[in-house]
Amino acid sequence: MNSQHDSIRARRSAGFALAELLLAVAVIALLVGISAGAYAFLRGGINADDQATKTISLAADIQKNWRNAGSYTTLAPAEINKLALIQKPLKWDGTKVQDGYGNTMSVSGGPTSFVLTIGGPINAVSKEDCASIANRLATGVATNVNVGTSAAAGGAGQVTGGNAFKVGTIINQANLATGCNEPNPVIAASFR
Repeated sequence: MNSQHDSIRARRSAGFALAELLLAVAVIALLVGISAGAYAFLRGGINADDQATKTISLAADIQKNWRNAGSYTTLAPAEINKLALIQKPLKWDGTKVQDGYGNTMSVSGGPTSFVLTIGGPINAVSKEDCASIANRLATGVATNVNVGTSAAAGGAGQVTGGNAFKVGTIINQANLATGCNEPNPVIAASFR
């Protein structure tokens, strides 16, 4: 009788352990969900896909608005703001355009091209976001993309510094990996 009683008690104990395990998994899942939401809130809800999409949209709007001028030499952050081309998560802080991460976006125009930058030291873009954004910009819309700590918008609408990820139609994935692994990477993309 004692062994039968012990067997029933062991099965009940195992049942409670399974229920407790399921409850623990549910609590952990809830905490992970709350943490992910808090992280997104702290980052301003920015994600790489949205940042890339809005940057591509901004580039297309700049092309459309400056096409008749035949040159991008008058391109300036204040002009972009005046034409209401800045869409969230991009921001206007009163004097400059900021990316969704809070970094100042450099804007440089030249006779035939212009450059926009994403990233920098204010709120570093993660390696994954850097690669995702750079790949989206490079696939068809940007003519040149440099990535890395020293990537920048040079004069006359040219990209400078960093690692040349895309030059014309040539893509160098090794340079993307190198540039995105640098501290506080910047993505500098030129458009025509």
